[in-house]
Amino acid sequence: MKLSIACLASSALLPVMGFQPGFRSGVAPSVPIRSPTRLQMADKINDYKKGLSKINGKESSEKQARTSCVFKFGGSSLADKDRIDYVANLIKDQIDEGYQPRAVVCSAMGKTTNNLLSAGEFALEGRVSVEAIRTLHTNTMDAFDFPETTRGEVNALLDECEQMLTGVKMIQELSPKSLDQLVSYGERCSVRIMAARLNQIGVPAQSFDAWEVGILTDSQFGDAKLLPEHEGAVQRAFDRIDKNVVAVVTGFIGHDPNGKITTLGRGGSDLTATALGASLGIDEIQVWKDVDGIL
Repeated sequence: MKLSIACLASSALLPVMGFQPGFRSGVAPSVPIRSPTRLQMADKINDYKKGLSKINGKESSEKQARTSCVFKFGGSSLADKDRIDYVANLIKDQIDEGYQPRAVVCSAMGKTTNNLLSAGEFALEGRVSVEAIRTLHTNTMDAFDFPETTRGEVNALLDECEQMLTGVKMIQELSPKSLDQLVSYGERCSVRIMAARLNQIGVPAQSFDAWEVGILTDSQFGDAKLLPEHEGAVQRAFDRIDKNVVAVVTGFIGHDPNGKITTLGRGGSDLTATALGASLGIDEIQVWKDVDGIL
């Protein structure tokens, strides 16, 4: 499995660094040495012939194996409608280049997480408003003329968020558990918008909340840790997802054993992408960063 970090800068793809660990656990397993079978020898001969064709400048007529991967995009890469469109087309371009994204992990759009935290503080002071957050997501959906199904899902989440803040205002309490639920609305809206845009440009995609694809944690709200059983849960979930469909997954959040929403703390979306990639044994995890440039 290869972990690579790339940058989005001036609408250009700029690879920064990458490394390829030999073993995911860091410990080399004991592998018995076996003599090659005739079938294996035939495969090696075919590989050798393919290599000779490339050396001679001949194109192979056989379809090259696609590289399975997980992509992760942070909030600044998804800041507005233009960035959503750019990232969606970047994913499509990567597919055309031979990558097969099993999952795309998305953070909340732009400053949505910070705005949700501020909304929680205002609710404690007696004022409930999610208008700035609603405007960002509504403008994005309007720009792409999304179908009513997507609009309905996003608006339902924002309505639920507003109702939750009304409850905070009434009881004058915002616990770590409530905070985790509050900030989750950003990622949950983001993945629905990204999946809808991918489908519009011809990339089959479906949005998922992280717990729907096996991201299970303990109950340490605000800084939850992945449970050991998450790996099997991820594998079982993706067994049911068509490999040609891009699973657009919420970063940063999960479910505890009681079904309560948790957050994974700082760098949580990177952890989500890594957990999915490691569990599925994919070829590459690509963590994309939005920067002004590279010196």
